[in-house]
Amino acid sequence: AADLIHTPQYIEVGRILLVTRGRAVHEINLVPFETFPGNVLIIPQNTYIRLSYLSEDYEGQMITFSQLPTGFEKCTRLNLGSEDFRRMQSYINLLWDTVHSAYERKCIEHLQTALMYDLKHMASQNRTDTTTHASRGQQLFQQFLDALGRADSLPRSVKAYSDELCVTPNHLSAVVKQQSGRSVMDWLNAQQILRAQVLLRHSDLQIGEIADRLGFQSATFFSRFFKRETGMTPKEYRAGSLTA
Repeated sequence: AADLIHTPQYIEVGRILLVTRGRAVHEINLVPFETFPGNVLIIPQNTYIRLSYLSEDYEGQMITFSQLPTGFEKCTRLNLGSEDFRRMQSYINLLWDTVHSAYERKCIEHLQTALMYDLKHMASQNRTDTTTHASRGQQLFQQFLDALGRADSLPRSVKAYSDELCVTPNHLSAVVKQQSGRSVMDWLNAQQILRAQVLLRHSDLQIGEIADRLGFQSATFFSRFFKRETGMTPKEYRAGSLTA
């Protein structure tokens, strides 16, 4: 478990995590989600995830889905009551038993569908990751974070994100700074580092290939950027990952 702390991953399938004991903090596309017993964390597919804290007594149950239903396009954290929590555990245990038995796949698919409908109902009753009366600044900042989660499709510039959100670069910069205490470029650089760390740890691509994939002019520019942001070169990070 220690090797998982602070190690970013890119997940291509959705995950549903039910926390039964202890405390954890997951960074989902750089946004922290703190979870306690009774919480369920619904993490969409194609997401960058990093576990930044895990208590020694932590326990949880997790299942994966190739495709989550509409309404769960971004990470959702729910705080369940005792009855909902018990029912969620029953779903997960039944799915686990069914997957490891001789039941036909249709049976598993129907159980998954029932679980998803139940989750959507609970989400409509209790969303702890959003506020009902968010200010315009909070709404814009959330839209920026949503766009940041789609970082692969946008250039790394303030103007690209302001154009995407239909505001001026100055307005976006002011709102993001006010809401988070960090500049837009701080967020963009952090996302770029996250993508780089995933490729360095989980792929066999050469440094130059990673630099090209991330849009850097050369491996030299990429290495300078990476060391400035992390204090180590890409080669040092990869070497440390391999020996961790």
